[in-house]
Amino acid sequence: MSNPVDSVIALPFALEMTAVTFGALSGALHATRKGLDPVGVFTIALVCAVGGGLIRDVLLQTGRPVALVVPTYLESAAFASVIGLVFARAVRAAVPVMTVVDTLLIGVWVVLGAERALVVDLTFAGAAFLGVITATGGGLLRDLLCGEVPAAIRPGEWYVSAAVAAAVMFVLMIQAGVPLEYAEGLTILAAALLRSGSLRFGWRTPTAYDLWGDLEATMTARLEAARQATDTRARRRS
Repeated sequence: MSNPVDSVIALPFALEMTAVTFGALSGALHATRKGLDPVGVFTIALVCAVGGGLIRDVLLQTGRPVALVVPTYLESAAFASVIGLVFARAVRAAVPVMTVVDTLLIGVWVVLGAERALVVDLTFAGAAFLGVITATGGGLLRDLLCGEVPAAIRPGEWYVSAAVAAAVMFVLMIQAGVPLEYAEGLTILAAALLRSGSLRFGWRTPTAYDLWGDLEATMTARLEAARQATDTRARRRS
């Protein structure tokens, strides 16, 4: 059976560069908040812009990473890092706008990662995983370089969760024969709705749940209640 995805990228290149630029701006803003020097600002901006794509391309092992071959990637990241460094206050004032754009771009990163995985005939799980990695890898590297527990593994708003749902949805639609353009559009829309719903309604990922511990505590409490009831009846008889 022929591969349902016969081109490496179907999304407009300008849309991908928009995602790279806003990713770099977000990273530069994070770095300036941390009080990093210009090298630090550029480094964090760079990993936010292309970190997920670099991880994806290294895992795919299909050649040189795209960000190192196409100069526009690094040029866009460098430009955004300079903007974030020199106009930090103005960038902070634009955070609401950046949040909206970032919400709209989650699905773009997912599609970019999953499409490249499907081109080389990765499995369902592999394609979905690389879609998530492309969308979240930059933030993971940012947090590690800044000495923080990565936001991707902390309870909080839906970002990784939105990427996971969108990646699974995209691969399922491709395997079901949905035209690529429709699958891309629906995936981007679904990721944006999940992310915006999390921000609007306060949806948060839960902490780890200790089912065995809760069962043990419940059984202990019931046994203690039964023992006390038995003692009370015994005292009444006496």
